[in-house]
Amino acid sequence: MSRTELADAVNAALDRLYPSRDIAPHYVDHRWVGKLERGEHRWPSEERRAALRLALDAAIDTDLDLYSPRRSGDLRTDIDERKQVDRSAPRLDLFPVGDLLQLGAPTSGRQLLPDGDRSSCRTISAPTGQHFPGTAIDIELYPAVDDGRVLATITHAGTEQRWRRSLQRRLILGHVDRPDRVGVFALDSRRAYQHLVEAGRDTRLLIPRAYQLDAITAGVLWAVANLDSSLLLDDARLDTAQAAASPYRDMNRSAASRDIAEELDSVSRLWIGSAFCADHIRRHYHLLSDVPTYWTREQRGEEASTWLLFRHKLRYLRETAERYRSASQPMTRMFCLPSHAVAASSTSERILLLLALALMESLGIHTAVTDDPEYTTLPGLVMDKQRAIMATWIRADEVWHVDVTDRPNAIAAYRDAIGHVQAHSITASDTPGGRLLHLADYLNLDWNWLQSRCADLGQYSLAGLAEPRSRLLSLDGVDQACRFIGSLP
Repeated sequence: MSRTELADAVNAALDRLYPSRDIAPHYVDHRWVGKLERGEHRWPSEERRAALRLALDAAIDTDLDLYSPRRSGDLRTDIDERKQVDRSAPRLDLFPVGDLLQLGAPTSGRQLLPDGDRSSCRTISAPTGQHFPGTAIDIELYPAVDDGRVLATITHAGTEQRWRRSLQRRLILGHVDRPDRVGVFALDSRRAYQHLVEAGRDTRLLIPRAYQLDAITAGVLWAVANLDSSLLLDDARLDTAQAAASPYRDMNRSAASRDIAEELDSVSRLWIGSAFCADHIRRHYHLLSDVPTYWTREQRGEEASTWLLFRHKLRYLRETAERYRSASQPMTRMFCLPSHAVAASSTSERILLLLALALMESLGIHTAVTDDPEYTTLPGLVMDKQRAIMATWIRADEVWHVDVTDRPNAIAAYRDAIGHVQAHSITASDTPGGRLLHLADYLNLDWNWLQSRCADLGQYSLAGLAEPRSRLLSLDGVDQACRFIGSLP
């Protein structure tokens, strides 16, 4: 094809792939194709990559020599670019763990592991995000069979002792490669030794099939690894920062500059701001006379993962849900998820976002969503008809900004915004399942696949795959969200 013909084919593919979205901003022309051919573009948007794969009948991005500059070079050299992928489930994207799924694709008779080496040990990156600093995950890759169970063959004697004492987060992976079943399955190394069977020279490791690496498990791993490493490194400094924050607790209004947490990294600053805002809202609940409405500022899965993983946020959600459980009307949390934020998010990030809202729905908290970008500037707040408690910690210049107001003009402005969103929510439905189904559609996620995978993961818990080390994190929230989605009709 000429450059113009390829551009036309890509645009036609965009229309086929995204019929319900305004895809015009992603259309390309011959000049864009020229830049792609010259290597000026190496990692186009997710939508354009998908359209290129469809137009050129390519299975994976590396078939087209497309790769993220952030991707591990060592991993990339290990990818057999001729492999086909399992199209029965959404693939990973953006996260280097996705390369492992590609490693788990059919090899057309070519062995994945080098001759004479039955394991493959390396380090992968859980990459940076808008707030996540990025961290490393050690992995050990072993050949596995799937006869109804996933059994990986471990050749190294005494491996289980090394796994139990691993300081660095480590995943033990079993790679299954057969014509009718392909995949990579994972266990946290500290749990893996509990699953070893038939001890001997070729010990076998039993890996639950629920722990297949895919867009859900990769997203949870990415979030846990980044949050965990940051909070562990800053553990002592977090105590110091909390002590510095204590004088602000008796104030109705305060804004803490970043100086209060200058030695903390971005994740730890998020934790301090989130914890302070939750306490601020608790301290002022007595000012509210009826069931409040909440405005929440998270727009992407990276930000929303704090609801799933910060221990204090789950406790706060459960307390507020219980406080108004017997009220005559439900409590509602509202989100602004503009289309540009959705388009900039990977599949895994969008799944984290949906899981966060599913957690709230599981507690009886209704969710409402607007895609109107005009509402992105609203502060985080809790309000009834007469008063608003403001608490902003995400996407703010300060570590936190809190206030309490009953000024009529402010209350009227907030009430108008909240009323408009509630009346025009893009996820409006009478049931939690209906609201989450509409959200999945907006986020371009496969709801049926999500339900099936969440049901499996909810039965097992994600602790065997992504167990946190920090006392400040918990998987209870993400496990509850998975169980809830899996239980919906």
